[in-house]
Amino acid sequence: MRFSVGILICFIVAFFSATSFITTPVSAHEIRPAFLKITELSGDDGSNLFEASFRQPQVNGSFLGLELVTNCVAETTGESISEGALIQVATLDCASEELSRIAIVGLDRTLIDTLVSISWLDGPITNRLITAQAGSVDLSSERPALPVYLTVGLTHLLFGFDHILFVIMLMYLVRNPTAIVLVISSFTIAHSITLALSALNLVSLSQPPVEAVIAGSIVLLAYEILQNRETLSKRFPALIAFAFGLIHGLGFAGALREIGLPEENQFWALALFNIGIELGQLMIVVLVLTALRLTRLRAGRFLREAPVYLAGGIASFWFMQRSWLILVPVFS
Repeated sequence: MRFSVGILICFIVAFFSATSFITTPVSAHEIRPAFLKITELSGDDGSNLFEASFRQPQVNGSFLGLELVTNCVAETTGESISEGALIQVATLDCASEELSRIAIVGLDRTLIDTLVSISWLDGPITNRLITAQAGSVDLSSERPALPVYLTVGLTHLLFGFDHILFVIMLMYLVRNPTAIVLVISSFTIAHSITLALSALNLVSLSQPPVEAVIAGSIVLLAYEILQNRETLSKRFPALIAFAFGLIHGLGFAGALREIGLPEENQFWALALFNIGIELGQLMIVVLVLTALRLTRLRAGRFLREAPVYLAGGIASFWFMQRSWLILVPVFS
């Protein structure tokens, strides 16, 4: 009886989640960053020409309408669609000026960031991050390059609502501190393995099925948590966390694949991106443990289980939405 009520609540939440997500541009997909690659073509003769390749992700079947603006004169030279991303190529003519300001118009309407990588003729590659909050970057200011990847990893986790819900479900699955450490460590090791393999192009899977499975993993854990009997997830939580962690690592790699790794510092960029993910995950674990302790002391049974129903309902919508996006090209 309790399971039937739980399923009903999950689908009710899924319905209201669907109406909410349909009317807003923000969803779990919108954590994939945009990537701007700028290459200096000439500068010795005072012409200061650059080529800009701007890759913006597709969100729920549509592009974000972002626009690149600099202090130079831009001329569009090409546009294409590749792997669900819109790639726009332009020539930037700065004349006698230096390339000093880069802005992304429309970024404030999203949750994503834009990684900017600039290849200079006479210097190392410069990496900067344009956030949705700031919207622009001043190249005249001196900032370290590689920590950009740590920021991208941290942002990816904190705005990756599907990954957050999965971690929360893992926290509900186990109770004692030793089991929590074991389960979270197992999940961390697993997603670190597939993240590295995918980032280094040793393993490659299409993102839509991966994202659908990630949503399905949340639904499965919510179902298992609400059972009175001993389920497979309750008997072997570390094994389940490891198995799904491998899939979640491929999901993390989707964001890293959009921006790529700098050729001269692949290891450290990958390490910083992964550290950023782990820092975000640690923050979530601490918050969830605190919330669970408070609800055990002060809340009734229904209030303690309400987040499980909510997570199951939202993940059910994500699973249906992502599965539909996979099937649409097949029948169109």
